[in-house]
Amino acid sequence: MNTSIDLKNQQQVSLRIAELDCAEEVRQLKERLLPLAGINDLNFDVIQAKMVVKFDATQLSIEKIIAEISQLGMTATVAPAKAGKRQNIETTAADRTRERYTIRAAAFMVVAVAVHYYESGSMLSVMSHSTHSHQPGENIIGTPITSILLYLVSIYYGIRFVFPKAISSVRRLRADMNLLMVVAVIGAIMIGQWFEAAMVTFLFALSLLLEQWSMNRARRSISALMELTPETASCRCCEDELVEKSVDVVTVDTICVVKPGERIPLDGIIVIGSTAIDQSTVTGESIPVAKTVDDVVYAGTINGQGAIDFRVTHSAGDTVLDRIIHLVEEAQSHRAPSQQWVETFAAYYTPSMMLLAAVVMFIPPLYLGFTLEIFAAWFYSALVLLVIACPCALVIATPVSIVSGLTSAARHGVLIKGGLALENAAKIKSMVLDKTGTLTYGKPEVTKIETLDGLSETEILQIAVSLESISNHPLAVAIVEHAKQQNIEPNKVTEFHELPGQGATGKIDDKLYLVGSRSLLNAHSIPLSEIENNKTFTPATTVYVANNHGLLGVIYLEDQLRENAKSTIRELHALGIRPIAIISGDHERSVSTIANQLDVDQHVSQAMPEQKLSEIDQLHQQTGNVAMVGDGVNDSPALAAADLGIAMGTIGSDAAIEAADIALMSDDISKLPWLIRHAKRTVRMIGQNIAFALVVKALFVLLALFGYTNLWMAIIADTGVSLLVIANSLRLLKG
Repeated sequence: MNTSIDLKNQQQVSLRIAELDCAEEVRQLKERLLPLAGINDLNFDVIQAKMVVKFDATQLSIEKIIAEISQLGMTATVAPAKAGKRQNIETTAADRTRERYTIRAAAFMVVAVAVHYYESGSMLSVMSHSTHSHQPGENIIGTPITSILLYLVSIYYGIRFVFPKAISSVRRLRADMNLLMVVAVIGAIMIGQWFEAAMVTFLFALSLLLEQWSMNRARRSISALMELTPETASCRCCEDELVEKSVDVVTVDTICVVKPGERIPLDGIIVIGSTAIDQSTVTGESIPVAKTVDDVVYAGTINGQGAIDFRVTHSAGDTVLDRIIHLVEEAQSHRAPSQQWVETFAAYYTPSMMLLAAVVMFIPPLYLGFTLEIFAAWFYSALVLLVIACPCALVIATPVSIVSGLTSAARHGVLIKGGLALENAAKIKSMVLDKTGTLTYGKPEVTKIETLDGLSETEILQIAVSLESISNHPLAVAIVEHAKQQNIEPNKVTEFHELPGQGATGKIDDKLYLVGSRSLLNAHSIPLSEIENNKTFTPATTVYVANNHGLLGVIYLEDQLRENAKSTIRELHALGIRPIAIISGDHERSVSTIANQLDVDQHVSQAMPEQKLSEIDQLHQQTGNVAMVGDGVNDSPALAAADLGIAMGTIGSDAAIEAADIALMSDDISKLPWLIRHAKRTVRMIGQNIAFALVVKALFVLLALFGYTNLWMAIIADTGVSLLVIANSLRLLKG
């Protein structure tokens, strides 16, 4: 690999490699490609059978890279550039050939065993080489010639895909699993174990086939996300004309139409119509969400009740669903700590096992007195050890679990950016939550109206909505919404003036009215009434309604607590997350009221972004791993500084989502305890897989040392563990 990289000429290509199933293929590819002039970097995703190559285009071409890969007996094709592009995960020609060869290996072995049994008359002579005097038609070691020929054909079909890779290993002077298999088979033939040689090649071919099927299942679970979006969209070209276009050519700002029951093809904003949309594929919400004009819709979600027109805001490859798929696919670039540990362990484990096999092969025969029979016995034990030495089950244990966990989380509306974030979620000890938009809905609502001078609440609201209907201020929008619910329509306003930071003034029936803050009343020398001076404490935001003679009434607005906030805090406490703190930029009364309602352990009010960083640092020193949950731009530094940053994905700012490790793709904070439980389950499964693989290997190493196992049992032990590890990990896909 080049030490000096010319970024100007650097290109990147993603290659899908059908044979990329294990760490062994990763090692072969690195050894073959890294020494090439022009290769700058290689990144691998075993789950997706993908390799990303960064190279200098002036020194190397994509065709040359693919040709080098073919020298390893592997097939590479250029992968789609966009995250959302459909992938071909159907059975390839190579897969079908592997299936046919495995079936033929089994068939010839069965016939060979039948002939062997028929001619020898004993199943014992089939299972082990015979020592009795040979009869006509038998070779010198007691196996019928016909059976030997049939065994050889079975061995050929079983070893067909392994032998070229073994030759490549010899050329590279690097022993791998393929070479170990070939050596084991040759060794079995040398000592007359024809049945066992055929059985080993068949079982190895079968295990590779089963492993490939299992990995394809994991790939299909991710690819299933890609099938959620339709390939075409109905676009308006004229007022009444609809044209079907491929989503790949639909541009931003195009108006698309979606009928009831259809999937939405791209992200956008509704411009005509209202409906209820099943957003479970993106946000994890099980109940359809009501949508109307100006509401956001997501690609891959299902339109329910009514037809809608929406304006496209994100083109194909850049939708929320595309970004989810992309992050899940790229998860292997953020390797989990357990995966790094396993890879380090395997680097020492494999050579150690090879050294042990060499010791077993030569030391006992020298100690016991070197004879051909003694050497053959210990040579066989060494072959068994070499078969057991493959660390594939260990290496595959973590990535399959991680990707299954990430995919399952994405289906539940929780976007996790890699295995590191998933493992960190399982280690969280304390949590910090922003208030507005996280624990509350982030939208003020009218909660109370107080009146003076005998006016009714309706009259006060009538005055307020008349002025506020012209304003876009969030408090004005809340008052207008409340008036709509009361079926109160605004009156005509003249001489309207909006005063930033204070409120608005205007005339209704030639009478001047004021709606706004205390400073607006002070600016017009309107005194506060006795009811205002003596009102009961409330953390609510206050909007005053007055005329030029005095105060007429007071409207109180509050940001409402999310309905599942209390239960979420209880569940987090039950999971051992403590302390839980609220850190907000709001005033003390508002923050303390929310903190008391939720029974959190700590709260900090009027906090600037740098203060949030300081509080997170203090919590980290006290408890260890800290999670931060927020949604605003001002939360971004804290989200990045925390051990685990969690952003509210639907309402959160782009800066917050970018800075976070995890995004909740709905406003449902009850996903927080689900996330912690899911992360803990994933980590437990990784531990189970690693422990199981180590225990089984240790057991078979001991059995091999004492001569209580054989080659085909070792094959079953090694590949069987790999398959069980994959199957166990895939259970995470059920959530």
